[in-house]
Amino acid sequence: MSNKSSRIAFLFALLSFAVMGSLLNGFNYGQANAQGISDSNSTSDSNSTSDSNSASGFYSNKDLFVTSEPNGFGIYEEKNSTSYSPGESIILYIEPVGFEYNNITDENETPLFSIDFGASFLITNSNGTILGGQENVPIGNIVSHNQNKEVFIPFTVTQSVPFPPGDYVIIYEITDENSDKSFELNKNITIT
Repeated sequence: MSNKSSRIAFLFALLSFAVMGSLLNGFNYGQANAQGISDSNSTSDSNSTSDSNSASGFYSNKDLFVTSEPNGFGIYEEKNSTSYSPGESIILYIEPVGFEYNNITDENETPLFSIDFGASFLITNSNGTILGGQENVPIGNIVSHNQNKEVFIPFTVTQSVPFPPGDYVIIYEITDENSDKSFELNKNITIT
């Protein structure tokens, strides 16, 4: 296969991206997963393990690779490696904090709160050359009677065409659609 054909196949593989999950409260927002337990119009966490993106107030409190789809907030099996086989799904578990709520009402004028995220990602080789990605992926929103704070996003990159062996960086960007703030996560992976 020529280098150009390999790159085209690789780009198509990158575009088969999915953000998947189901909510603890039983609501399924399609390709979205954000879960909550609540109280205020924005969230924050003074015990954050991440400070590189916290200047905007919206950042990841926890982000790690997991072996399978998380079953809820904090309910996951951590992957103890950043190595993946060709064709293996790459699932990143993210706990965003500092997001804002949109105040809305239902058809009965009951006050509700909406949490809304968007996402983008890029994949580069170890030299920083961009190989592909996808922008403006809607993660969906959560509508709740409470201002949920314990929210997670499982971000899955699917290799519909297996990536060639090598070292890569996945650059994830998560946006709080209510505040238009975003944070970026850079994760190194190896396809073996």
